[in-house]
Amino acid sequence: MSSCDTDATLDELKDRLKAVEAQCPSSPLVIYAPKEEHEQFFDDLCRIYLEASTRERQAIWNAVAGKKGVLNCLLGHVYKSAERIRATGDKQWLQIGLAAAAIQQGGYDQRDFLLALAELYVTAEEVGLDPKPEFEAIGGGIPADFERYAVVRSRRER
Repeated sequence: MSSCDTDATLDELKDRLKAVEAQCPSSPLVIYAPKEEHEQFFDDLCRIYLEASTRERQAIWNAVAGKKGVLNCLLGHVYKSAERIRATGDKQWLQIGLAAAAIQQGGYDQRDFLLALAELYVTAEEVGLDPKPEFEAIGGGIPADFERYAVVRSRRER
């Protein structure tokens, strides 16, 4: 993709983010999954992120920064991805969930962020996927050694 194409895509993304933000609820007490009409947008945003360069990822982070409704829905999208992993066993949903988490970067609540990551990690393990390589590869504030975190051990014990 040329730089011109990338810039146009990122501009469209920023416009769409503004529209979605206006419709996304935000509460420090509730994690909201994206509304049905926004699920495809969040899936697409995550796929764009997964294929993006470092500069493009930075632009995505900047575009979502301060958008509390979008940040909340990205966290909800991590949980939605865990549900999809459980239903399908498809590694693609692990990657999308990790992208949602990487875009969100704990920007809403770090504790909720870690709980969502643990749900994603352990759900992948439960269906026979090895999440470690995906966690190591994603970057974006996702700990490469996440399997060692106490929150993962705690989630495994449930």
